[in-house]
Amino acid sequence: MIRLGAATFLLSAALAQAGHANTLWEESRLEINPTPGQSFEVIRQRKMGAAEFWCAAASYVEVRRGLPITTPIYLERAMAPSLTVPGKRAVTFTLDASGLPAPDPARTTLTIDEIGEMMKSAQARRFCRDAFTRSTK
Repeated sequence: MIRLGAATFLLSAALAQAGHANTLWEESRLEINPTPGQSFEVIRQRKMGAAEFWCAAASYVEVRRGLPITTPIYLERAMAPSLTVPGKRAVTFTLDASGLPAPDPARTTLTIDEIGEMMKSAQARRFCRDAFTRSTK
């Protein structure tokens, strides 16, 4: 009985990891560039919405920077001309809340327009599956 429980746990953990890994290839294609300080920008690609931008922010934090899933990510600058890629538009995120307005605790919608909006990396990561597996639903 204990072996079955352990086997079930291990299978569940493996399936959870597989689900995460299934989007890593798509995430690696996102263009994310560091900017001064603790900030980075996600370059807009075709058909990107708020979910894809937050997913990219989580990918940068966890995969590229190696930070924990509990890392808070803040929206620093809404869609604007890119700071790193001329002719492109981007959304800028930061890991430093200094100087940003407090997030609206009553907000219930996903946004890339409200400066100061905060999401833990683990929360933002949930949008990766949604962003890259829509065709399989």
